[in-house]
Amino acid sequence: MKRARHSHPTNRYELFTCGWQGHFLAGTDAADVTGADPVIVREIDGVRWFHCLRCYCWVPVGYPETPGRETVPTRDEIDLPLRGKLLRDRYVLRLIAFDRAVHVVVLTVLAVIIFFLAGNHAALQRDYTQIVNAFGGPSQAHPFLGQFKHLFKISTLHLYEAGAVVVAYGLLEGTEMVGLWYAKRWAEYLTFVATIALIPFEVYELTKSLSALKLVTFLINVAIAAYLLWSKRLFGLNGGQAAENERLHSAVSWESVEKSVMSSLPV
Repeated sequence: MKRARHSHPTNRYELFTCGWQGHFLAGTDAADVTGADPVIVREIDGVRWFHCLRCYCWVPVGYPETPGRETVPTRDEIDLPLRGKLLRDRYVLRLIAFDRAVHVVVLTVLAVIIFFLAGNHAALQRDYTQIVNAFGGPSQAHPFLGQFKHLFKISTLHLYEAGAVVVAYGLLEGTEMVGLWYAKRWAEYLTFVATIALIPFEVYELTKSLSALKLVTFLINVAIAAYLLWSKRLFGLNGGQAAENERLHSAVSWESVEKSVMSSLPV
């Protein structure tokens, strides 16, 4: 006997989104639904059933106490929501944007530390020397204190230069973060190029010393680059922009809404 396989619903991303954002219903505040587009709303036995334009469920909605409009909006007045693989891509891009947000926070903290060291270099070096001497000099001080001596070998100018580089990189990551959050095409290209540029340095670091953090960072960046290149069809790969536009039309169109009606009519 074969066991039944557990399969995910084909509209799981839509159901998840509707679960925390609410269904995408059009015209629930309309005073009259007579003659309205039947793929948007139908009135059956005195109950208004609205068709969610994202997950394609039919939702019963009561009559509005204070109608906001006379009739249900037409198709031309409605911007259809993302669904299907396009909605999945939106979640993936925002996950990458969150990764970039973490980078921005870390880089911001690092820049603040570097500029603080540069601005107070002489005073901090003097305090460090006094602390080391209090422990009996460099030969007697705890090895942990000895790790800081390398910081004071860096000139103030080089510290400012390093801080400027960190700020510039943070701005780049911040730009990627905002662009990816709003699913901008230019942000996908920018993120891919910036990620690929770092991979050779990460490989070099891995050959010098292997650590879990370095390996995880490397694998994440490779996964991000591969996803953007293939799934987002960058540089004409996997059908390019034409295939992306076709996917958009097939998933987010009134034709797809109409096809869903017969299989999801309210009973």
